[in-house]
Amino acid sequence: MKALFKRREMITLVGIILLAVVVTLFNTSFVTPYNLSRIANSSVMLLLLAAGVTPVIITRNIDVSVGAVLVLSGILGARMLVSGTPTVLVILFIALMGALVGALNGAVVVYGHVPSIVATLGTMSIYRGTSFLITGGYSIENIPPGYSKLGREAVLGIPVLVIGGVVAVFLLALFMRRTRTGRHLYATGGNAEGAHLIGINTNLMTILAFTMSGLFAGLAAVVFIAQVGSISNQAGVGMEMSAIAAAVIGGVALTGGVGSAIGALLGAIFITAATSAMQFMGVPGFWSNAVIGAILLIALFADAQVRKRIDKQKLEEKYRRVAAANEQLDAGPGRIADDVVADTASSDLVSVSEGEGR
Repeated sequence: MKALFKRREMITLVGIILLAVVVTLFNTSFVTPYNLSRIANSSVMLLLLAAGVTPVIITRNIDVSVGAVLVLSGILGARMLVSGTPTVLVILFIALMGALVGALNGAVVVYGHVPSIVATLGTMSIYRGTSFLITGGYSIENIPPGYSKLGREAVLGIPVLVIGGVVAVFLLALFMRRTRTGRHLYATGGNAEGAHLIGINTNLMTILAFTMSGLFAGLAAVVFIAQVGSISNQAGVGMEMSAIAAAVIGGVALTGGVGSAIGALLGAIFITAATSAMQFMGVPGFWSNAVIGAILLIALFADAQVRKRIDKQKLEEKYRRVAAANEQLDAGPGRIADDVVADTASSDLVSVSEGEGR
């Protein structure tokens, strides 16, 4: 089972490599160090947003407000930069602001008993409306040169923002795979009722997932301001759909309980590379969204087939256990009851072991 899920990430990685090979046949400049650095730099915001929505999707929810969280936290941070606040404090503020707004999303979903897509559609409008009131519809410019310089800094030819973004995603992946709380996130998405029965606070896990989504949206805002040198209330429009698409292409299942931040990172790189590839091949820009949409549909279809196979395997395993229990009738009612309980617990927690495999 672990090999199956790992292979889903590998498929995305192989897709990136094949894409590069095919485009290089038409235009060798696609794989030049300069262009690869440009693609990496362009993918930072998307990979942060995609990694952020991964815990939300894993808990079987959807967050369509990440673009609005980006702009709200970014505008507040940009105002602080213009007023002369130290860069380090501004970065911390933007990240914490994003996390706070994300936690608010989670609280609305949990305590308002509102479907996550509906709740975040509502909060998205609120955050964008608030951003418009703050800016009056104007961009915030005159970002200090010292901060904008972050968008141009590089180490061994690799943009600093790319290094920072990748490190953040790897830390998130380690947290979700190696910690008890991370495994509880997978259990919540795999079987919320079963997770609750064994003592997991599923409400808290849901709020935590949205908090992490907001945190990474805040980090994306940090990158946006550094790269663009300004920010308006239209920043991040449409990026929520691209982030969800990147996560799904990277192997995060919309049915919950399966996926990883690394897969989302690979999905973001694939989307960015595909968009760049179409430009190199002379494909009109308006086809980009259509092609990405087609790729997403293929990924969803493949995911549905994988989940169908997994569900079939689970059902067959359950039937085998029931058959084995029937053969132990001479053990007495107590023994059989114990077997049934053990079987139920195993079914409830199977998603946790699957998540660790990611």
